[in-house]
Amino acid sequence: MFRFLKRLAIKYAMRKPAPDRIPLSDMERVRQRDYFVVTFGPEGDRQRFLVRQVLPEGFSGLWFLGETSNSEERTIPNSDLDNYEVLITHYFGELEIRYSRASEFILKHFFRYEYLPYARERLGRYFFNRRTLDEKRRIHVLRMMLDSHLSDNPLRSVMDIMSELYGPRWSHHPQQLQLYRYYELMVNSFIEAAELTRTQQNGIEIAPQAINTLDAYNEEERRHGGTMSIQRWMLIVTAMVGIATAIQAYGVLFPPAPEAVISPLD
Repeated sequence: MFRFLKRLAIKYAMRKPAPDRIPLSDMERVRQRDYFVVTFGPEGDRQRFLVRQVLPEGFSGLWFLGETSNSEERTIPNSDLDNYEVLITHYFGELEIRYSRASEFILKHFFRYEYLPYARERLGRYFFNRRTLDEKRRIHVLRMMLDSHLSDNPLRSVMDIMSELYGPRWSHHPQQLQLYRYYELMVNSFIEAAELTRTQQNGIEIAPQAINTLDAYNEEERRHGGTMSIQRWMLIVTAMVGIATAIQAYGVLFPPAPEAVISPLD
């Protein structure tokens, strides 16, 4: 039963196979996307085999060797589907919708489910593009980069920084070029200050100097906070002294009227 559902799902998807090169940046071509990439493989590696053609006895395509891009042409029989997990990726406009279960794909494909997230994405992007994206402070970006490094999910490029700050929709925002140049300059300033370094792959990574910069900033913030606290207390004390002085001055300028003495009748 499961083998039948997997083959049926793959057969449906391969009616619209993706081209060899999938457009990612040309928005006019991206919005015309409506095709599928089908892969399957052992548990934990669904992208081992790339389906190219559906055959009566199985599937032909590319079997990827190891974790490299090297591959060889193979034919996988239908019976082997019992041992493999299927992953179907639907490139639909700006979306990449992934299905990891054959039954889920068949059901949602029948009801044209892709139009729901597509409409939601287009509506969300419309409102997002109407927002003004504020430029973040240098210290905020540096702290974010340190936090991402400590969480073992480092930011490697300007685009990673912008995606972390604004989400994936920034690349289609009217300000995207202006903001990219701004953060590119910021990254270069980090590198000049030895707070970031360039990797051999021309990426970026946090440097030890960043901790010194953040510690110095935090210390300055604490000092500033202490100064402001003292100033607030001095203001309160000054106000209290002023109120007490005003009360005393009022008593001097406007003494209470003497009480009238009533003589007893004879």
